[in-house]
Amino acid sequence: MPKIYMLSITKRTDELEVEQNIIEKLFAKKSELKDFLEKEGYCRASKNQFMKIHEGSIYEATFEKIKIK
Repeated sequence: MPKIYMLSITKRTDELEVEQNIIEKLFAKKSELKDFLEKEGYCRASKNQFMKIHEGSIYEATFEKIKIK
């Protein structure tokens, strides 16, 4: 069964402010996804979550595996 990885990046300026969804991307391979996140400067926070702090904003990248039937 083929699968894809969906990446969603949200931006927030502090803990109280509402998150803004800024990027959604699809990747065919998990290695492509991880290469993209490393290139953009994200650090691993948990199993499916990466984070980056840039100019006072927190960028949170989460991804999920989607199986295609």
